[in-house]
Amino acid sequence: MPRLSLDTNLPASKIPEDFLSTCTVLLSKNLGKRQSYCVSTVNPGVKMTLGGSNDPCGFIQITSIGSLGPEENPKHMEVITDYIHQTLGIPKEKLIINLQANIQATTGYLGTTFHQLFTVEKGKRL
Repeated sequence: MPRLSLDTNLPASKIPEDFLSTCTVLLSKNLGKRQSYCVSTVNPGVKMTLGGSNDPCGFIQITSIGSLGPEENPKHMEVITDYIHQTLGIPKEKLIINLQANIQATTGYLGTTFHQLFTVEKGKRL
């Protein structure tokens, strides 16, 4: 379950209507994952600062089983930073990204883990 979550001090009125659906498409394409598994969230209006400044900023967390690592991460960072900057106008130097690699055994769907679904059941329920 790839997830992109953005916390930002921008007000909700500054978030385009199609922002979440576009993030989901971008996440799916960038990570090479099925769009039906991707989750995008935005938490606007968060009381937050970056470097002690109240200027527009954001903290982005991306989690995924696979597709994250030292080779792939620089490209993911570039694509996500460019998209958020271009779409929301947050300066690149005011965006922090955390990429977190999850594992099948600790991520669930359909009331069980992805390990159970893919490794044990060989994807029969999917």
